[in-house]
Formats: sequence, C-alpha cells, structure tokens
Amino acid sequence: MYILVADDDPNQRLFIIRELEKEFSGLQVQEIVDENSFEQVLGGDRIDLAILDYQLRWTTGLDLLHRLKQHSPNCPVIMFTDTANQEIAVEAMKSGLDDYILKSPKNYIRLRASARAAVERTQSKQRAALLEVRFQALLEQLSIGVFRATPDHQVIEANQAFLQLLRISSLEDEQINQITSQLSQPTELAPGQKRERELQLTNEGNIVWIRLAETLNSAGGEAVIDGLVEDITEIKHYAARLQTIQEEERQRYTEQLEQEISRRTQELEEANKDLEAFTYSVSHDLREPLRSIRGYAQILLEDFADQLDSTGQGYADRIRENGDRMDQMLQGLLSYNRLSRMTLALQAIDLDIAVRDVLTQLELQLQHAQIIVEAPLFTVIGHYLTVEQVITNLITNAIKFVTPGVQPRIRIWSEPRSEFIRLWIEDNGIGIAPQHRDRIFRIFERLHGVESYPGTGIGLAIVQRSIERMGGRSGVESQVGQGSRFWIELPTFGE
Repeated sequence: MYILVADDDPNQRLFIIRELEKEFSGLQVQEIVDENSFEQVLGGDRIDLAILDYQLRWTTGLDLLHRLKQHSPNCPVIMFTDTANQEIAVEAMKSGLDDYILKSPKNYIRLRASARAAVERTQSKQRAALLEVRFQALLEQLSIGVFRATPDHQVIEANQAFLQLLRISSLEDEQINQITSQLSQPTELAPGQKRERELQLTNEGNIVWIRLAETLNSAGGEAVIDGLVEDITEIKHYAARLQTIQEEERQRYTEQLEQEISRRTQELEEANKDLEAFTYSVSHDLREPLRSIRGYAQILLEDFADQLDSTGQGYADRIRENGDRMDQMLQGLLSYNRLSRMTLALQAIDLDIAVRDVLTQLELQLQHAQIIVEAPLFTVIGHYLTVEQVITNLITNAIKFVTPGVQPRIRIWSEPRSEFIRLWIEDNGIGIAPQHRDRIFRIFERLHGVESYPGTGIGLAIVQRSIERMGGRSGVESQVGQGSRFWIELPTFGE
C-alpha cells in the first residue's frame, strides 16, 4: 500500500506514519516536503492514500488536493490540519476530500479510523466499477435479433432471436403487425444511412424495451431495411435501479455531510465561546495582581531607592516596565475580546470626516510626519467609533515602523470595489516580507523586538476583527524596505 504524507513538521509526519502503520501492514510511505517530492509522486502510477496538512510553507493542502484528483481521481484524501476553517472544509469536500480532521492528540485515533474507512470506500467503488464492466461485457454477448423489412416495416424475414425478443412465435403471428407498427416512423432514410433509437413495445401486457438499428439498403432493385434489434429491458431496469441507488446514496451522503458540517461548526462555535470567556477571565483577573506588582515596584523606586544599589534599582525598573507592558497587553486583550462580544450598530460613515477626526486626535504625534489625503474618500456602512479605532491603529503603525531618521510619509485614498469601498493607507516604512503578511494580523504576533519598535502586537488583530465584524475585509501589500499599503474594505453606502 502506497501512502503519501504532506506536512512541514517532521514530528507530525512521524506521528501520522506511526498511526497508519498500526492500521495498515506493508506500508510504503512517501513524505512530501516540497514541490520536487510531490512531483516525483505524481510521476508514479499508484497512490492509495494521501494525508495532507492545509497550511504548508510552499503551497496549500487544497492545491495538492486538486492536483492529486487530476492525477488519481479515485485516490482517497484526508486533510489533517490545525486550520479550523469551515469555508476551506466545504470547498475541499466539494473537490473530493474524504475527511477534514483537526490536529489534536485524541484525533490521531480518529485519523486511523478515517483512513481505513476512506480506503475501504475506494476499494468498494473499484469493485463496483469492475462489476459494472463485467456486466456491460455480458450485455454485449446477448443474442441480437436480425431482420429485413420493407420501408414501412413489414417484416420479410427474421431470425429466431428477433422473434424471441419481440415475444412472438413466427412471422405469421397475428401480433406481429401490432408490434411492428410501433416500429414505424414516417422519417425517410437516405440510402446507406443508419438510424438508431430506443422503443417501448407492449405485447400481451408485457413491456419490452428494444434498441433498434436500421439501415436503408437495396435488394433486387427494391428498397429494404436491414435492422438489428436488441432487448434492453434489463438494461433499462438496471439503469433505473442504478439511478435510484445513486440518488439515494447522493441524498444520504449529502445529509451526512450537512450533519457533519453542522456538528463541526457547532463544536467550533462552542470552542470559540469557551476561548473568549477564558480570555476575558484571564485578562481581567490578572490585572489585579499585576497592579500590586507595579505598585510595589514603584514604592521600591520612590521610597527605598537609597537602600538599593544601581543593580537593584535596575531590577526594580525592569519590574515596573514589564508590568506596564503586561498591563498594556492585557488591556489590548480585553479590547479584542470586548470587540468580539459587543453589538455594533452600523450606520453611514463619511470617511472624509472619520479620517479628519483621527488626524486631529493624532495631531501631536503627526507633527513631524507628511500626510496626504486624496479626497473624496466616499461613504461606507460601519460603526463610527470602531472605524476611527481602525484608522488610528493603521496610522500610528505607519509612523511607528519607519527607519530611524526618516520622515514618515503617509498617503490616504479610497476607491470603489464592486459593492465595497477600499480605503488605502500607504507609508514609507520598513516594509513586510511576503511570508509574514498573514502573521501580522494574528494576536500578539510581532516581527520586531520591543526594544526596536514598542507595542503589544495586538493592534492589527483588532483591525482585522473590527473590519470583519462590520462585514468587510482587510489586507496589506508590502515589500521589505519599500513601505506598506494597508487596506480595509467596508460595504458602500447606497443613497
């Protein structure tokens, strides 16, 4: 059995292989770590099972799924990933994914069971396909009726198979005219022209489906129709039954898929609620002892400074500074959590006014910066205070992440994008490497040390969550050393 495992983490690959070896014997495993190793696998003839992570350094599991299905349409594929995204799961399922499993210690056992089920389903389909091929071969060996008739379908001669197929005993049978009249079609055939069709005949209450092939020929100077008649009654019954089974299977699979998606969505929502509650509790409850730590550090510095040497005073300063930073992080975490829980009353917002208000509030911080606003900035639907906070975060970032000694330059403009308005905030800062563009929107993610660029690492996470809460999108275009262009999109306001 040939299995491929695509995951950037060698430990994860090891765990996956270990679990699969418990389930299958005689495994041949190909570990996929880059494009070359994947192309080598595609160059082979056989893949029995694929285990993919979604987020890979060099591509995505969804891309690998599409390419695998092009190469081996029947290959079972399971996505075993940390990425809990319903849209990705649904798209992957529609593309032929067998299962979408979130990585966790308890789900390694589930991975084994899912792999076994996927392989068995594939084997079952292959057996069914083989049976269908054999059945078609058997149909091709059935006896076929041969006849010759006048152009108006008066039968001149026929073999025994023809009589048997039409359920008559001889050409003199009084039922033959009733049956052959159903074969009659007013359409004329050109000489040598072949015409095929399927007909439903009735004889003594029996319904017979036949496939009729007719060719207009000449015999003794007279026009004749040479034809073949094949009984396809069983085929029709089989096709109808197969269609019924397929519809039942499709309905059953759809219902199972909908139930599974609903269940997983509910689990994800419950997990998010638990996480939000936990985050709020931790960030709120930690502030009380933190205030005490900061207070005592301040007392040491103010009331006992003469009893501390320079090293002791340095330690006390570090305690206070780190306490202040921790308090800022907890405040940011509370703000992020509060944003997830609060109800936002949406209204029409003139972006010209919102940007002007923010620039007024930041006037002192921006006194050494060059600001260019290209009006008009259009009107959008959003929550005013939240939009102000988003713009504030982006502008303060723009003046913060600038090479020392360089005057910050900020350009602000907007443009319509279908049913949205995109607001751009461009800077001349240090820029962001392409591989880090997604990271900066994660909570507490930092690309630089606090000593170089102070902050909590939560501002852009708040930007993204805020915009999503208002039905919009956000992103960034940037290159290292060439500045950044952050953008937000909000629904346009229609008069």
